[in-house]
Amino acid sequence: MYIMHSPSMQRIPLTLDKGTGFWSLKRELPEGQFEYKYIIDGEWTHNEQEPFTGPNKDGHTNNYAKVVYDPTSVDGATRERLTKEDPELLEDERLKLVQFLETCSEAEV
Repeated sequence: MYIMHSPSMQRIPLTLDKGTGFWSLKRELPEGQFEYKYIIDGEWTHNEQEPFTGPNKDGHTNNYAKVVYDPTSVDGATRERLTKEDPELLEDERLKLVQFLETCSEAEV
């Protein structure tokens, strides 16, 4: 099963969780509304059990995901802390960053 993401019309494969039987796709997205459709057995379709748009000017109906910044979430709080004027790295974040940079410099040698 694939998902088509507008506007790039990029075909992205979904991953099947055999334990639950659910197909999924995980992506980091900025704030905004993102439209998509499914391709199942070569046929374009949308899922009526998920949010969907009305027909657009071409008569197509798409599903959509709306991404909203939530400063109360863990990710939102971390983003807020790291993007303020005087960002504060936690000790484990600093260690991960140092390890990453050391790995990068070793790979270049």
